[in-house]
Amino acid sequence: MNFGELMNTPRPFTALAEWCACISYILMLRTRLKGMWLAISFAAMLGLFFLLHMIAGILPLYLWFPGMIAAILLMYFSIYASSRISPYDAGFLCVRAFVLAEFTASFQWQLYVWWALSSGRVSKTLSVIIMLVTYGCIYTGYYFLENEYIPKDEGMEVERKELFSAVSIALGAFLISNISFVMPNTPFSSATSSLLYVRTLVDFGGLLMLFAQQNRRKELRVRGENHAMNIVLQRQYDQYRMAIDNMELLRREFHDLKHYMIAIRAEKDPKKREQYLSEMEKAILTQETLANTGNQVLDVVLTTKSTYCAQNKITFTPMVDGKLISFLHVKDICSIFGNALDNAIECVSQFEDPEKRLITLSIYKRNRFLMIQCENYSENPLAMVPNSIPPTTKGNKLYHGYGLKSIQAAAHKYGGSMTISSNDNWFRLQVLIPFQGEMPEAP
Repeated sequence: MNFGELMNTPRPFTALAEWCACISYILMLRTRLKGMWLAISFAAMLGLFFLLHMIAGILPLYLWFPGMIAAILLMYFSIYASSRISPYDAGFLCVRAFVLAEFTASFQWQLYVWWALSSGRVSKTLSVIIMLVTYGCIYTGYYFLENEYIPKDEGMEVERKELFSAVSIALGAFLISNISFVMPNTPFSSATSSLLYVRTLVDFGGLLMLFAQQNRRKELRVRGENHAMNIVLQRQYDQYRMAIDNMELLRREFHDLKHYMIAIRAEKDPKKREQYLSEMEKAILTQETLANTGNQVLDVVLTTKSTYCAQNKITFTPMVDGKLISFLHVKDICSIFGNALDNAIECVSQFEDPEKRLITLSIYKRNRFLMIQCENYSENPLAMVPNSIPPTTKGNKLYHGYGLKSIQAAAHKYGGSMTISSNDNWFRLQVLIPFQGEMPEAP
């Protein structure tokens, strides 16, 4: 038994570890290919990894480091080409996949070497069995552990400094864990009997540091989302307060309507009379948009949106009973209806044909549940992902989806849910909330 050869993990095992790490992350993301084509691409990747490591295995030792760089580049290309992510996101995931592969390959080989040294014999069959069992357990467990940190509906939005930090952690772990194999006489090299142990331990430490970094990113992301959602909610509430002031002003103007009539009768100039009549017509149009649903807060929100729709040739059809939402807090009413209608108005405003500018809103009860449904015409089919916010078509994605997330948070507050669907040129948002306390009587 050649002890020196036992210290080196077989190249096919390393190739398979790197391929499995890439596949684990690709399956967490939105892939560019589906079905059979995705399976073919996975098979092609596996062949490339085996070919690269077979070539690297026959190269002289001084080309070991360039060979590892080539393996990392192949991992990066595999992840980036297979998934719908940015280059920074791909680099961040590639670093994590590389450290995961290094740890997994080192750990499974350490288990086999321990058995070989204990029994005094070698067995290729057993080494393959240990490799398959170890890879299966580690990659399956890591997939479910890491999957919650990888958003499929939107990019990870990795920044340059985050990528640099991840690369630094991975590079440090890789150099320390492998220095004994390349330069055994440095102060940081280990004795022959502990080579594999040190390598596995350092790789595991690097993996933990990268996982801690990912956890920190999630905390900062959640904190940023909550801050943005609070901004959206406060904006809707501010609009509600402004709308109350505008409605009071409108009521005072209608109180003075008789004075306008006297002025029109007394006016002899046809142009000025026409101007007065035009102003009265606009005022009457505004008055027609005043909502009376039985809920004062909802009345203000719908009046504001109805007025905007009337001025911009948008057909808005509300079929609502405001008494059904009496148990909702003021800010939650503003958030749900304000954001839902803002999104609908923004969507239909892109159509030049007024006949396509259609929005409907309905509130009704179904069994013991409150159903809120907002629909608008839409010609752009969305790539819907279950239990997620639809991807944005805007250039600026900084605050994308926070209106919908605010609606979702308001629904969850009352034990409800929000669902989104898009079919037959209609975008549909539904909020289902269980009634709290006594159910309101049917109108």
